[in-house]
Amino acid sequence: MDFKDTETQYAVLAESLPQLVWSSRPDGYVDYFNRRWREFTGRSGEQILGDGWQESIHPDDLVQTKDHWKRSLESGQAYEWEHRIRNAAGEHEWFLSRAIPIQDLTGQITRWFGTSTNIDEQKKNEEAIRMLESQYRLALEAANLGTWQIDLDNRRITWDEESCALYHIPHNGLYSLSLEEAWDMIHPDDREDVKARIAAAAAPDSDGKYDNRYRAQLPDGSLRWFRSHGRALHVHDGGTRRAVSLYGVISDITERQALEEAQKLLTRELNHRVKNLFAIANGMVSMTARTAKDPKDMATALRGRLSALSRAHELVQPASITEPGSGTDVELSRLIEAVLEPYRQSGQNKIAIEGPGVAVGSNTTTSLALVLHELATNAAKYGCLSCAEGELTIHWTLQGENVDLLWTESGGPVIDGPPAFEGFGTQLSHRSIAGQLGGTLEREWRPEGLCVHMVIPLNRLSA
Repeated sequence: MDFKDTETQYAVLAESLPQLVWSSRPDGYVDYFNRRWREFTGRSGEQILGDGWQESIHPDDLVQTKDHWKRSLESGQAYEWEHRIRNAAGEHEWFLSRAIPIQDLTGQITRWFGTSTNIDEQKKNEEAIRMLESQYRLALEAANLGTWQIDLDNRRITWDEESCALYHIPHNGLYSLSLEEAWDMIHPDDREDVKARIAAAAAPDSDGKYDNRYRAQLPDGSLRWFRSHGRALHVHDGGTRRAVSLYGVISDITERQALEEAQKLLTRELNHRVKNLFAIANGMVSMTARTAKDPKDMATALRGRLSALSRAHELVQPASITEPGSGTDVELSRLIEAVLEPYRQSGQNKIAIEGPGVAVGSNTTTSLALVLHELATNAAKYGCLSCAEGELTIHWTLQGENVDLLWTESGGPVIDGPPAFEGFGTQLSHRSIAGQLGGTLEREWRPEGLCVHMVIPLNRLSA
């Protein structure tokens, strides 16, 4: 077969291919374009021969297209480049152009044969995917979420940059670590629950859903709450359904968790206060009934005690939520008097209140009043205020930067020892003094009556 026959076969093949086919001389002069090239561009062979084809290349792609073509001509290396070509309607579409050199027996390049394949649909799909990924990433960043994936076969977990940031691990791109290393970061009290939930999501009969809250110890030593939820990917392997990976998102919920805990505590406190209101009312009725001469006298005395309780409630109102610091300071003696006034009985029990002038700040009035209220309620139920012979002494002194206060009960029922059960009121008192006021509270269960010793920093009390 001579050279002319070879060219004829090449021309027949080139005209039958769906790609844009072209060829050039060794110097890069393009001397052949197939019919598909001419139909796509809407230009004649005379218009595109030589360098005329460059008129069909998108202006933004032309310089780099020519540079890559020139480098291939000079080096003899195969040519490959993506660029846009203008079609007959005047719109540009993406093509992948490739060309290989043909050499003679001496190694000299005698010709270049090339094709241009339409990849416009692929490019549009890639752009759409990039757009979706960008929107997805923006959504994750806006929600402060990170992504993760667990390879169950290799027992490794991979975090993205946002997950690394949540864990305070400086890292660019994806970060991979073993599951054992990840377990070590989880708080010991939560570790087994995390493992159990992952195993449940990966079980063959599971719906694959995973959702959990846990604490993690970060590299800087801080403890943070995280919520992680996702789904397991199951495959059928030899007729058996098994999970090969889990994937999902993670968020830092430390502040939200603290808020939820505070709301739970507030709900318990409100429930406790409501119960105490009934206890106070019942106690007042009983106390008043013991001393009242007749129903009218009882009604008058009970009305007075309820009014005193109302005045105490008004006195210990916290500062305005919308205007922090807008409340009024109150003297410690006045606060104690207001809280205990409903428990006083003329000629029935003795309450002594003494100590130097100390201001209680509007932001801490409620905390201290709550403690005094708990002590008084228990004294009315079980202690010195539950009988006519009881006596209560509240005495405080200034010791350096602290207020040293003693609540001493006597004359009430004999105490055999500390109670076997510590109620919520007792826990709440400790939390108020130690947590909110930064002080200490100790109880001594003496046979003659309870003695409570409180030490409170002056700067916290007056805040």
